[in-house]
Amino acid sequence: MQNQHWRHFCAAISYKMAVLVFGAWATYIIICVVLFVFSIVFTNYYQDKHDSERLATVVAICSLALCLSTVALFPVDIFLVSSTVDLHTGLKHEWATKEVVEGIVHNLKFVYYGSYGLIAIFCAFIIPFAYFYFEELEEEQTNSQRVMAALKYTGFFVAFILICLLFGFILRPSETAVPIDLDFFKKLLSSSLGENSISFVISILMVLGMVVFICYTAPGLSFLPIGMIKGTNKVSSVSNAELSSLLKVNREKQRIINAKYSDPTKTMSRKDARQFEILRNEEKVLLRQLRLATESRSKIWNRIMFILRPFELIIGFMLTILTVVIFASIFLTCIDKVKNSICGKECGYIINHPDIFNPLNFIFLKASKYFPIDYFFMVLLILYFFISTVYGVISIGIRFFWVHLYRFRKNSTPPQGLLFGAILFMLSLLALNYTLTMVVVPQYAQFGSQKYCNHTINEDRNCTEYPQLIVPCDVTAPTDICTPTVISTFIHRITLNAPFFGVIFYYAHWGFLGVTLLGFMYAMIRSPNNALYDDLDDEIDEEEQRLLANSGRRSRVAIGIDD
Repeated sequence: MQNQHWRHFCAAISYKMAVLVFGAWATYIIICVVLFVFSIVFTNYYQDKHDSERLATVVAICSLALCLSTVALFPVDIFLVSSTVDLHTGLKHEWATKEVVEGIVHNLKFVYYGSYGLIAIFCAFIIPFAYFYFEELEEEQTNSQRVMAALKYTGFFVAFILICLLFGFILRPSETAVPIDLDFFKKLLSSSLGENSISFVISILMVLGMVVFICYTAPGLSFLPIGMIKGTNKVSSVSNAELSSLLKVNREKQRIINAKYSDPTKTMSRKDARQFEILRNEEKVLLRQLRLATESRSKIWNRIMFILRPFELIIGFMLTILTVVIFASIFLTCIDKVKNSICGKECGYIINHPDIFNPLNFIFLKASKYFPIDYFFMVLLILYFFISTVYGVISIGIRFFWVHLYRFRKNSTPPQGLLFGAILFMLSLLALNYTLTMVVVPQYAQFGSQKYCNHTINEDRNCTEYPQLIVPCDVTAPTDICTPTVISTFIHRITLNAPFFGVIFYYAHWGFLGVTLLGFMYAMIRSPNNALYDDLDDEIDEEEQRLLANSGRRSRVAIGIDD
């Protein structure tokens, strides 16, 4: 009878564990499906409707969905490791045996390393191949010739990743590099060579992602909410009057030139003939813009946006507050790292637990007790970072230093620009892995809501009479109770095996804060965007853009195509 009761008890515990694990993974799968649909809608919204390439579209969708899903994985990571600890006793649940915990961690590690491996393949092979395959599109070339040419150029990227893998394989971290004797660090340093190789490659990509994070995400976090508060200059009588005035000046110049040659026997000079042709072409474009401005007044979408303007204003204020909270959380964590790091730059400014209050970390720690509330909060935070990056790319354009390469616009982004944008978004989301885990919500991301009993009697932990000694887990906690998340273990391994990466990431966040602050000040003083001119840029074809480029700086500023 007693054995039967024990079997039922064990079955109940196993059933509870199965429900927790299944619920977490089911939620993650649902979110992945939603993110995949979002990636499809996003790509189709921005790709050029007249000049599209099926391969480029599919690659952009898959790369975006892959990276969003990878970032969205770590709330599941946090929940699963947090569920193994009983918060009332500060000990592991009876069902959370060593084998069960290792199984949970192994499954998470399998998904993480699989996702990171796919990200490396996309960055090193698939996206470059799709880009060069489209670039080789010519009438006289066969499909096999395009494939061979694309493979030739893609080989440079593959070689770079292979060199990084080899370097990560031969990299041997020294255990004396960490001056503190902790089991947490010993386990990280005893990782396999394969893990070290993948970690090194991903860390290289994260460094590149930090560049994107600073150049695009930081300005986007400032431009987006302030832009929503200010709104845009919609089509109005002022816009029509401006276009009409330019058209009037244009026609007056044409009349003056015609008056000079009113005598039929007098031949127009080459200079005046060229100027007259330019004015005629400019007149055609201005007439078309005036027509589009008049038609856009009657668009239902503009009327809907006018009705929703108060909600846009409210959301703008809410996102401004969120940006300020994110800025404060990163700033306070950076101060905490340099002030309270247990081993300084020798281990990449790792802290055992936040000693300075972090508002976002506090919010997520409270929300983690009510899964999946924290999961959806984290997905929303990830999407906000992503949308800010997109807004930054739209505002600044895809550039190489000062050279403008592509414009990322609705229904007018060419396949090359779409692939460039995809790799920018992928790299920025890789950097976001580090930012969320180590800076924005460090304690929540490393141990979740886990607590441990810090009171032992004859090597037996018991806090029944000392509940105040049940304290949050940190890197100094016993590893048999506190299980670090897989993502934090992965990033800690990067900073311990190659501490210079941790130093780079640390100072990169100071750069991120500086650019965010400058972007906020610039967004406050700049005038709102003119929605009419943005739409006209999408409507004017390449021939008209060439004509406008030849018409002088004045007309370029007037129609809003001067960067």
